[in-house]
Amino acid sequence: MRRDYSQKDRAWLWLNEALGAKVATADFLIYCNDGLIPLYETAAKGRAIKFPDNIGASLQDKLKRTAADGSVDRLIDSLDRSGIEAVTRDSSNYPRLLREIYDPPTVLFVKGKLPDEIRLPIAVIGSRKVSDYGMQMADHFGCELAENGACVVSGLALGCDAIAARGALRSRCNPLPTIAVLGSGVDVVYPYENKKLYDEIAERGAIISEYRPGKEPSRESFPQRNRIISGLSRGILVIEAAAKSGTRITVDFAHEQGRDVFALPARLTDLSSIGTNGLIKSGGAKPVFGVDDILYEYGMFIPEPSAPPVKSAPTGLDFKQKKLYDILAKGEKTVDMLCEETGFDVSEVNTYLTEFELSGIIKQLPNGQYSV
Repeated sequence: MRRDYSQKDRAWLWLNEALGAKVATADFLIYCNDGLIPLYETAAKGRAIKFPDNIGASLQDKLKRTAADGSVDRLIDSLDRSGIEAVTRDSSNYPRLLREIYDPPTVLFVKGKLPDEIRLPIAVIGSRKVSDYGMQMADHFGCELAENGACVVSGLALGCDAIAARGALRSRCNPLPTIAVLGSGVDVVYPYENKKLYDEIAERGAIISEYRPGKEPSRESFPQRNRIISGLSRGILVIEAAAKSGTRITVDFAHEQGRDVFALPARLTDLSSIGTNGLIKSGGAKPVFGVDDILYEYGMFIPEPSAPPVKSAPTGLDFKQKKLYDILAKGEKTVDMLCEETGFDVSEVNTYLTEFELSGIIKQLPNGQYSV
């Protein structure tokens, strides 16, 4: 079924088609030409566009050509055939937090579902070469965050990113357990080892990219991708990072964008966590010892496990028997402890205990204690 795109949506698609992910250039063009729609209409009619000095003649020609030659219609047809949705800055489901950053993407290409509101998006990132402990923690935090209603954001990279996303997918009750942001076209799986994970996220969450479908990843695209990971998240959790880690790029973006940064403390001798320990030491990240440390920041709490209900006393007990039973109902006790708490002598306590045992009301434990 073909999706209807508004005139503004089509204008954003045109800019993305002509400029790619050059967000600053797109925004400057819009500013110089009094708005997005006037810019698009002027180009479509072949009229002169006000170009910044840094835009060359070939790019100017491409802008005019793609506005008038049906490129947008062909792109929309291609997206529909591939099951890809284009979410522009004017779409209702463009992530609200991402819209607030300095250079939000003009278009997000989406496989899967991107709702109008993402409940507590938290990025979980870390080293590709992750330790056994890092694997365990990435899986744990990914699953626990999703189980408590958060959406785990990652970059689909090997290591912490992929493990956290798999952990999030273990949550069966969360309608949007995870989002993966790619540094390639949304239909280009990179690294290919994560193809199965990619398919699962596309089915239950969302795969997004600002790059046109079909674009292969490049060295420059990953730092750009990282600004989106932090930009659409309320906070980021660094599981593990060495002294010199690419994770630092995402952390820097998070600080610039005013996002919370959390880090998992580790032993001082763990080389794989020098970066995370350093972030905590410098005040660049809040230490995290459990998922509740993150949820607490956003007013979400994991309820304390409730105490088991106290068993009610059987009917027909006299005052002394009920007093003895009520004490045992609160926890295991020895004969001496029962004597001390009830004030009864040993022979009385033993008599009552024997009667209770024969009636099946209590049981004697191997350690000499009694319980109901």
